[in-house]
Amino acid sequence: MKQAQQALHLHPAALPPARDGAASPDNADSIKRILGALTSAAIGVAELRNRYGTGHGRLAAPTGLGPRHARFAVGTASTWCELMLDTLADPDAPWRKASTTPAPVTSTLTTST
Repeated sequence: MKQAQQALHLHPAALPPARDGAASPDNADSIKRILGALTSAAIGVAELRNRYGTGHGRLAAPTGLGPRHARFAVGTASTWCELMLDTLADPDAPWRKASTTPAPVTSTLTTST
């Protein structure tokens, strides 16, 4: 998650400080706080899955979680995924502007016979 957020310039620790009068809200302190909370929530969903999930070779399914917990976990994961996909698709997203990676090079092969 951290690598994906860093690649899209969505990790709160990697965002540059806000500048006074900046036109973009992407570096605003409020956005950083929301991103930090969303990151923590998504990590919590992974921890919840590890603790209560049916994987990891358990002999019996853990008990105690109800539908409200499931909706909460799904809603949190959905919000994180939507943010990532929306940012990936946004032509004006900060990760596109800050990209230092050159466009892929395509070569034209010619063959002689």
